[in-house]
Amino acid sequence: MEQGELRRLARWISWLWIVWSISFGLLILFGVFIITGTITANEIRTRRILVVDDKGKPRIALVMEPGHVVELQRKGETFPVHYIESAVVYVYDPNGYPRIMLRANADHSAEVNVCDRQGKTRIGFVATDMPGMTFYDFDGRGRLTLSLSGTGDPSIKLYSFNWQVIFEAP
Repeated sequence: MEQGELRRLARWISWLWIVWSISFGLLILFGVFIITGTITANEIRTRRILVVDDKGKPRIALVMEPGHVVELQRKGETFPVHYIESAVVYVYDPNGYPRIMLRANADHSAEVNVCDRQGKTRIGFVATDMPGMTFYDFDGRGRLTLSLSGTGDPSIKLYSFNWQVIFEAP
């Protein structure tokens, strides 16, 4: 290589080093601004956020649950239960069991479920055009429902262990 080419190459490498150093410095500065909160993000897109305690156990979850179908067995028969897409907030106890579930469904209904120490739903509230409340037994089966009809008339239903209606009013 000639002397002139070597000087040009050395100059080009020195400029490349300067540009790289400035770019890397700006990247680090940008990271520091984000970490310290000087620059904030306008939005974060995700389908699940999980907040854990000091022991790593989940305490709060914000979840976008997709619609799905579950096969339920009742009275010896199997039939599909269709769940619609829902935005759900779960609040867990220190043992990791869900205690409260808040749900906003794609059909514009809203639900609040309160669970026992084992994470089984015991009381459920639903807000739709026909609001209602359900009490569940130790196996998670609805045993008592209180609701309002589309005309505003109240309704009470009691169910046996095997899902038979044993009392209904009116």
